[in-house]
Amino acid sequence: MTVVDSRVRIVTLLAQQQPEAVVGMPESEWVDFKGVGPKGPYDLSLESKKYELAKDVAAFANAAGGLLVCGFKATRRPTDLHEAVVEPVPFAKRLVNTERYKAVIADLVRPSIDIEFSWYDDPGDPDLGYLVIEVQALPESARWALVTKTLNENGKLVTGGVTIPKRHGDDTRYLPPDTVYQLVNSGLRGGPAMELGLAVAGGSAVNVAVADSVIETLVERRRRALLASLPQAEQRPRRQREGVALSDKQQQAVDGLLRLREVAASSLSHTLSRELRTPQEYREEVDAYLEKCRAGLAPMLEQAAALRRDPLVLRLENRSDAMLRQVQLIATLDPGYRAIVRIPDVLPDLSEIPWPEPPAPFGSKTLAARMGVSAGIPSIGLPAARRGPSVSRLPEYTSSEEGLVITYPPVDLRAHANVLLPPVVVYGCPSTDGAAALRWTATCTNLDGRHEEAFRMPVDQLGVTLPPDAEHPELAVT
Repeated sequence: MTVVDSRVRIVTLLAQQQPEAVVGMPESEWVDFKGVGPKGPYDLSLESKKYELAKDVAAFANAAGGLLVCGFKATRRPTDLHEAVVEPVPFAKRLVNTERYKAVIADLVRPSIDIEFSWYDDPGDPDLGYLVIEVQALPESARWALVTKTLNENGKLVTGGVTIPKRHGDDTRYLPPDTVYQLVNSGLRGGPAMELGLAVAGGSAVNVAVADSVIETLVERRRRALLASLPQAEQRPRRQREGVALSDKQQQAVDGLLRLREVAASSLSHTLSRELRTPQEYREEVDAYLEKCRAGLAPMLEQAAALRRDPLVLRLENRSDAMLRQVQLIATLDPGYRAIVRIPDVLPDLSEIPWPEPPAPFGSKTLAARMGVSAGIPSIGLPAARRGPSVSRLPEYTSSEEGLVITYPPVDLRAHANVLLPPVVVYGCPSTDGAAALRWTATCTNLDGRHEEAFRMPVDQLGVTLPPDAEHPELAVT
């Protein structure tokens, strides 16, 4: 199955007559898959379907644009976050009258929106195919797109009301009444509009690949280091009687008597210093510890590798003629992405891997030590910052099922000026075309309204390797 994650990619697959490669692709903020009924993807004989077409188009226009891909069945399984394509369902081209589609959109949507219709034949039957409706995003100065009629409880279009739909992830939501009021009120006052731009000034997001062999090599090196504390089998010299070497049984009996005599000579010190665990019990502790390490090593290595790359730095630009006070920018990425805030001018010391606390070495859990001492193999975590700006001037981030949300500290922006936002290390970004979607919103304290856009940020692919035969291996990022 081919993973598809860009508009160009999905159109290319359909143009190359590879609809099966689209199976498994999730819906997102830029693509909505439509199944097909007996009268096509939108049965325009029904007023409810006219409204649905207008709503879908306006929602993409109010976001970052997108594709309505007709001829694919999409469902959400219990384990998925989004609906995903399960099968192609090509349909006859005669079921689509693009002129009627355009007329419905022109009648129900304001302002006019740039739309392009494309038909792609199915490889199995030239009489069947797929329809792609590409919707362009409205420029900020022309927002928002309105659906000029609403549906009543009987599924009929009625005048006297408007809706403002907007694509949000794999769903369509409507602007709440309070937001609509603010938009209307701001327009009536004729105040200046907040016009912002966001671009990547440096660095990139990263997708780190950690091979299983790297993790197993590290685990085995740690195992050897921990088991080195086990006592080695003592080889006593072979004794002789009248020049003839003793038999094995005789030698074992003599060795046992000698050990018993040594214990009797220092019975108290032997009891106090005797390890409370058997070698087998210690090995079991080591195995349990290494299993815990194996589960957590991949994210630790990903984070360590990501921290060695240049962080993502965004440039925020004020494109308006007004001074913008305390501009608050919030960036949102898909679930699964992770972030670390790197403090400027402070480089983390990553010469060691931050292992969890290991078992106490064999020989240290004695009665004399009262059930344990500190481990002989240190556990090193990522160091704290030595110096840098206060925490309040650093970005904050939270992760949830909705996605990774990065909140940047507020900044003042003079007219037509720009500012570099604090760097953030963003990783865990799977990508096949070197880019990932980032959605962002911005507000300020001296102007009403909010600015919303989306763009594609660059993603570097990294692999983690280990130098051979290194006692304390450093990460090598390629």
